[in-house]
Amino acid sequence: LICVAAMASTYLYRGQFAAARRNIEFLKMQMTKLDEFASSTKAMSKGTVSSFYLLLHEFDNAAEIASGISATQYGYFFKPIGTMQEELANRELALHQHKVIDSSARDLDLLSILSSSDVHNVNQNRTMLQQSVETLSDRGIEAIRAALCASEVQNLELQPNRNANVVRTQVRYCQAGLAHLRESLGQKDANNHERRKNYMMCLYQQAHLLCSHHKLLHLLQDRGSGLEDIGQVVVDDILEIKGTELELARKSLDECIELSISFDYPFMQLLAAKSCVKLGFDISGGEALIQRALECIDSPSDREVAKAILSRIDDMQVVGGHTLKTHMPPSCQRGVPSAA
Repeated sequence: LICVAAMASTYLYRGQFAAARRNIEFLKMQMTKLDEFASSTKAMSKGTVSSFYLLLHEFDNAAEIASGISATQYGYFFKPIGTMQEELANRELALHQHKVIDSSARDLDLLSILSSSDVHNVNQNRTMLQQSVETLSDRGIEAIRAALCASEVQNLELQPNRNANVVRTQVRYCQAGLAHLRESLGQKDANNHERRKNYMMCLYQQAHLLCSHHKLLHLLQDRGSGLEDIGQVVVDDILEIKGTELELARKSLDECIELSISFDYPFMQLLAAKSCVKLGFDISGGEALIQRALECIDSPSDREVAKAILSRIDDMQVVGGHTLKTHMPPSCQRGVPSAA
């Protein structure tokens, strides 16, 4: 089942959506045959499939398949990641429906990294769980924590009485998310063939959090923003990135695009190129990359799926307003398949 999940993940990143669906449906069928109280495989597989659905921006399916992971009555090795995956799926669905999340219902301890030594140092001796998840899944523990931080930022954006203190909290969640991503991206073997998909997803998430950090800090400094208590709130530049966010975000997307082209992952190229457009870095160059990535998807039906996903992304909240250098794509070439 782990091998089938790895195949499904690789098919997704390559834009081979029909093949990925066949593997996902196979996994779902096996879950109907597994007794979750006799094997942890069921709960683990549910989290993996939920992650696939989030990649496809099918939030209803992601939340449905992840339901019940946290309620599993016994502990098992991958339960922490499954529990976070369930929480992330529920949050993504709620935010997609423009519903405010009750964050007080679950303490995820996402901000504690800002007061620990991990905020400035990369731990090269992480737990086996953290290492294993990045090998077996497209998004590791740090990446999921960062995604949960991003969900807090979006959730606070929906608050009816948003003031300067709320925006400061949003900035802190951006910082925490970036610190979690730094932990994963800073590993010596972060970009090896076994963990490359997690590495690219971290770069992708990093670009968005950096842009949000920049926008929110600018909002706190804008006395015409209409925020209450503006001028009375101080934000600690704990990551020392103030003023450099856009350049760092641009570099993250550049690297993500270069890797997706080099290792034949057109779907990841689509996501990163779409970010170039939506974040306002390089609209014409991003559109060119999108078209080139679509050309790299052989099946007409798979291309239609990719276009549908791009349309769903258009409906999502974004940060914009800056220009990125033109990044013209090379000709589409099919290379030797990399390891899943």
